Formats: sequence, structure tokens, C-alpha cells
Amino acid sequence: MLPRKLTEATAAPHVNSHAGVSRPYALWVLAITTLIYAFSFMDRVLMSIAAPALKAEMHLTDGQLGLLIGLAFALFYTILGIPIARLAERFSRVVIISLTIVLWSVMTIGCGTATTYAGLSAFRLGVGIGEAGSAPAAYSLLADYFSGKRRSLIFAVYAAGVPIGVLMASFIGAPLIRNYGWQHAFFYVGIPGVLVGALAYLTVKEPVRGNSAASESGVGVPPLTEVIRRMLSNVASRHMLFAVMLGMFAMSAIFLFLPLYFVRVYGMNFGQAGLAFGIIGGAGGLTGNLLSGYLSDRLGKRNAAWNGYIPALGCVAAAVLAGISFLQPVAATGVALLVGFAVGMNFWNGPAFAVILSLLEPRMRATASALTLSAMALVGQGLGPGYLGFLSDFFARRIFDRPDFSHLCVVAGHGASAGVHAAADVPANIAALCTSASASGLQYALLSATPILLWAAIHYGLAGRKYASLKDAERQYSLQTSPSA
Repeated sequence: MLPRKLTEATAAPHVNSHAGVSRPYALWVLAITTLIYAFSFMDRVLMSIAAPALKAEMHLTDGQLGLLIGLAFALFYTILGIPIARLAERFSRVVIISLTIVLWSVMTIGCGTATTYAGLSAFRLGVGIGEAGSAPAAYSLLADYFSGKRRSLIFAVYAAGVPIGVLMASFIGAPLIRNYGWQHAFFYVGIPGVLVGALAYLTVKEPVRGNSAASESGVGVPPLTEVIRRMLSNVASRHMLFAVMLGMFAMSAIFLFLPLYFVRVYGMNFGQAGLAFGIIGGAGGLTGNLLSGYLSDRLGKRNAAWNGYIPALGCVAAAVLAGISFLQPVAATGVALLVGFAVGMNFWNGPAFAVILSLLEPRMRATASALTLSAMALVGQGLGPGYLGFLSDFFARRIFDRPDFSHLCVVAGHGASAGVHAAADVPANIAALCTSASASGLQYALLSATPILLWAAIHYGLAGRKYASLKDAERQYSLQTSPSA
């Protein structure tokens, strides 16, 4: 008779038998890692929801906001993601995940104590340090709990932590900002993460790496250069990486400025903007993640190219819907179109990681995940919001048509409270002119980011076609070398 653990595991086709766990337990691991991912994005996007309040209180430009939302987070996330992932190839991934959520939660609490732009930026860097270690270790962990046949769906479920985190930030963080101020929001949102980290440490077991016990002890950790070489030597992987970076650049630039856009263009208050942001990122993102994982697993069985075609179609739909949305004068129509944009933009996650990780050995997966996430963070969240913020300022200055745009608008909005005094030649209607120029500048900047999604779609399509060719070659080789051949 087979051991009970092995019998339970093999009864669930998508759970690795060598993980030695039952299906309910494997699903618990998926649930707790997804929850941790949700907490990471709740802490991450809360800065975007707080952006209108921060801009008003600290008198920031859109460019400064872009750096705070993007580069301040992405810099250390990128630098430390790979070293922490290398540790995850050697040591307990469960411990790394548990420690990192505690670290970034403490740094989120620290954001609530900041009183200056410099101090807030420093804590924002700390959030990036903490979050750098969690996702790569989680992708590697889940790849060992679940078999390759269902990984697109499993990774898509894990990626659903992103829209869940957006929903949590919107429905928890936005009311806190409206009622108590942005400092209290960061403070209270950070506290539960410490408890979730302890729960993960106490309830999640470290599984055997790879598909057999031999892979745990018989294969060493490949050097970083070998992982990079393997990733870049494959044409499908190269196209997928480039597509992910382009898509994340455009997605981060657009998505993280939406709360400010709703306040500025549609005249929403903080609570309304946060609610709209949550509906878009939560409902749209959750639908896109789960739908893409299901479609990739189902259609990918017939033709592996769908692992690239599905995110390509999502990018095309997202570009069209976002472009139309930013031309809408009515808020309800604009928000509805952006929900569709979010669905399309979240078609990439499950298929992309399934393709990249399936082409690598088990002890390369955490590092490969970190390399992919680091590239996404630096190019996407690091450069995307900064690009859009500075472009928004550029367009606003051109529309305003005066070189002292920033100074005059601070004077009009805050006067002596901003440490300046209104000049005699400041027009009486300066506030209205500033509002109009700022709204149009942001609108034009958002429109300029949408064509980048079409560029990403081309590379997703190429990645799918090359991946299908590779899988066909593998099948042919397997048939030729099998004993029955």
C-alpha cells in the first residue's frame, strides 16, 4: 500500500507528488502566499491613492510624485531582489517570505511617521527592500507544490494578489486617508502584515525542490551568470522578458496615476477616486488574472503559442480601451472603459511566468523570477511613473504657456502657507488656469503611454510562436528517444 501522503498528493493531478502534501494543504500554501502578495501591493499602491493628498500637503510636482511612487520603491527592489533570490535557492523560502513581509510592513508603518519628502522617500526605499525578497521565493515555492500542467493557472491565482491588494488599499486605505489623513492610513495598513508574516512562518512547510528528492540533494545552485545565460539564450524567453518590461512600463505609468487623474479631470474627492481605482484594479485585475490563467492552461494544451498570444491580445485590447477612456468627458464611461483596460493588462502574469520558469531547472526558478521582477520593477514601476509625471509637467507648462507655471500655481493654491507671496501680476483666474493646464497635461501624458502596449503585444506574440516551436521540438525528441519508439 502507498504511504498516505503520497496517495493524497497523487489524487490531485495538479499537486506535485514529491511535495508530499495533500491537495487542501497545497491550496492553503497558495492562499497564504497570495494573501502576502496582496499585502505587498496594498502597501505599494497606497502611495498612489494618497498622491492627491501628498501633492496638496507637500506642494509636489507630478514629476516628484512619479519618482516617489515609482523609482523610490523600485531602486532597492531591483538591487536586492536578485541577492535575496540567490539565498532562496539555498535556504528556506518560507523563512525568507515571512521575514520580508515583516520588514516591508514595518517600513510602511514608517511612511506614516514621515513629515518631509526626503523622509517619505527613505521609508519608500525600505518598502522596496522588503518586497524584493517575497515574490521570487513564492514563485519558486509554488512551482514545487504544483505540477507544470497547471502552473499557468496557479501563477495566475497567485498574481491575483495584485488586484486583491489594490482592492484592499482602495476600500481600507482610501477611507482612512479621507477621514484621518494619509499618515494614519500608512500606519494602520502596515500593522496586519506583521501578523500575516508570523502566520506564514508557523503554517507553511518548505517542500522538496523540483520533481524528485534527488533534485534536492544532487543538484547544486547554478551560478547567476548561468541563469542569465539560460534565460537570454532562448528566443521565446527573450521576447517574453522584453514584452513584460514594455507592458509593465505602460501599465505602471497609467495605473499609478489614475487616482490623481480622477481628482484632476473628473473632480472626484479622495474617497471617490480611491473607490474608482479599486474597482478598476480589483475587479478588472482579478478577472484578467484568473481568465488568462484558465485560457492559457486550456488553449495551451492544443497549441503552446497561446501562452504568448493571450497576453498579446490583452495588450491590444488594453491600449484601445485606455486610449478611448482618456478622451471621455463623463467619469462613469471613462471608469468602465478602464475596467476593461485592467482586464486586458492582467492577461500576462500567469502565462509569462509559466513560459519563463518552464524553460529552467528547479534551482534556477527563484533567481529567474527575481531577474524578471527586477526588470519589471526598474523599467516598469521605476521609470514608468517618473516618465509620465515629468511628461505631465511638460505638457502642463506648454498649455499654461508661462515659464513660471509651477511657482504661480503653488501661489494660487497655497499662497503664504506655501512659503511664498503672490506677485502683483498673477492673474485673478490663475487657480482655474492651473487646474485646466494640469488636467490636460496629465491627460495627454496618459494618452502617450498607450501605444507602448501595442509594442509589447508584438513581442508577446513572437514569444508565443517561438515557445510553441520549442515545445514541438521537445515532443519530437521525446517520441524519438522513448523505448516504445
